[in-house]
Amino acid sequence: MLSDVAIKVENLSKIYQIYDKPSDRLKQIFSGDRKKYYREFWALNDASFEIKKGETVGIIGRNGSGKSTLLQMICGTLNPTAGSITINGRIAALLELGSGFNPEFTGRENIALSATLLGLSPQEIVNCTPEIERFADIGAFIEQPVKTYSSGMFVRLAFAVNIMSNPEIMIVDEALAVGDMAFQVKCITALKRLQENGSTILFVSHDMASVKSLCDKAIYLDNGRVVIDGDAGEVSALYMQKVREEMSGENFSQEFSRSSASETIDLTAKNLTDARLEFMGLKSFNERVSQFRYGTGAARILYAEILNEDDLPIAEVEFDQSIKIRIYIESYKNLKISINYYINDSKQNAIIGAGQANLGLPHLDAISDHRYITTYITKVPLCEGVYSMSVQLTSPLVLNETAEFLDVINDVLVFRVLRCKVARVWASVLLPGKVEIIEI
Repeated sequence: MLSDVAIKVENLSKIYQIYDKPSDRLKQIFSGDRKKYYREFWALNDASFEIKKGETVGIIGRNGSGKSTLLQMICGTLNPTAGSITINGRIAALLELGSGFNPEFTGRENIALSATLLGLSPQEIVNCTPEIERFADIGAFIEQPVKTYSSGMFVRLAFAVNIMSNPEIMIVDEALAVGDMAFQVKCITALKRLQENGSTILFVSHDMASVKSLCDKAIYLDNGRVVIDGDAGEVSALYMQKVREEMSGENFSQEFSRSSASETIDLTAKNLTDARLEFMGLKSFNERVSQFRYGTGAARILYAEILNEDDLPIAEVEFDQSIKIRIYIESYKNLKISINYYINDSKQNAIIGAGQANLGLPHLDAISDHRYITTYITKVPLCEGVYSMSVQLTSPLVLNETAEFLDVINDVLVFRVLRCKVARVWASVLLPGKVEIIEI
């Protein structure tokens, strides 16, 4: 194995035998290989990938996709049916709530037990125990048997033990979902410190924002197979597209044959230039965004652009410049529509965005076969860099709760924000504010 590879998985599979009734197990014993009384369930099917040392990799997928099975085999708590795993480094894993804890032992005793299992020496355990206690922050319960702990206290102590052992490979399987918000923030900070120290991290979560902000790469599993292995932002976007397509019913690609592929569009808005009308709804636009869009097709985005205050299209934006985000749409049904935009960073984290509801406006009461133009005017107080814009057309199912995706285009536009001329901005967003300094 190469010295820079932490985990190498080759053709890994795990098959379970599913019996419909207990007597079938007995029949199978006597039958041998002559007849099968079971169904095969492939929890993992021919998975292969490499994770380099120091990388943070998100494992994403729906429930039952094989994420936990994969991690258990990497940790050695589950044997594969076929394939191989090569590990280069000491693993600390938080796979199951309280796994490895003796329920009769106190929290302090379980710290010593777990740290020993993780390979720490007696002196290292003595040195790190106070840090573990401070991180877990469970107070006097550290002296109580862990069987008396709540689920939140369990995960606090388990995470503290694992994170403070400075593992070479850290594996976290949805454990952060149990803790409260303050503890989750503390955990994210601790994981980032591990990253800075060169540890390899495998992070399983359904929170795509966390995956995109924490991870360099992501592995998308579906029905036990690796769908894609690559950049965290791109893989997360593909996963969310798949989820939303299923929620919306049918892929928008089925709608590409509609009349919107026409070379001309008849809009009555008088403030649009003839030159811009030539680009709206053309095949070139549809072809460019086709791989990034999905939805039911009840309405569609014809065109989107970023303009300056003089209504001129721009690809570079000055820091805190006022811009216009103009979106052209067509509705094929009578329905309520929210026209939303999001500006995303390089990891596809939505930084700023808005819809009508955010601005206290009602949904658009769209009429079938009518076209509409929406213009948002906003400032861009963003750190210098390259950003992309996503546009969504949604229709409410339950007002302010759930919505149907009519048309979604990710990365419809890419633009650059220039450096602030006054002083460099180090945060993602610089909001206006006041400061007061007094001498005491």
